[in-house]
Amino acid sequence: MADHELDALEERLDFIENIVFGNSEKDAFYPKDKKSSSVQCIDKLANIKEKISTATKNKKRITEIYKKSRDLHKFLDPAYTDEMTMSEEAMEEVIMAEEEYLRDQAKNLETMEELKPTLDSEHLKATPQYTEKFEALSQIQITQQDQTADLTEEARRLLATYNNIITLVSRQFVQWDETLTKMEAKKIKSKN
Repeated sequence: MADHELDALEERLDFIENIVFGNSEKDAFYPKDKKSSSVQCIDKLANIKEKISTATKNKKRITEIYKKSRDLHKFLDPAYTDEMTMSEEAMEEVIMAEEEYLRDQAKNLETMEELKPTLDSEHLKATPQYTEKFEALSQIQITQQDQTADLTEEARRLLATYNNIITLVSRQFVQWDETLTKMEAKKIKSKN
């Protein structure tokens, strides 16, 4: 019986530690190897508990709230809210609606597992030693991209100039053709 009570107490302590410390490492703040600090911590906790007990001793409302704190945690849990508001059929529909997405994610996970040996290969682990070379190549590529953009712009400008010249020459030829046609027409009239 004592082991069961000790296990229950240990579970409650773990629950409280998770609430207080969250994901942070509790041993970083309260190391186990320092006996005096752990005793101080226990003394402080006992002192705080005594002050809280004294402050709430004759207040029934606060005592009821303490008793209902577990229920409060349960009600604040989003999973519980979903459980209360959605029927099993609705939950099933939500899951079925996400079926394709879940299948895609499962395929992606399988692909990752298949590629894990490749990702853990010596070739990829050796990439940090080539970082300087990659940076130099990246700079060269950026320079070449800039040069390509400049050449592309220059080619566009030359094509635009060529098109303008061809348009002007075509207009000139049309004007000359009209002038020549008028002269030929006058020559024919003067012969008649």
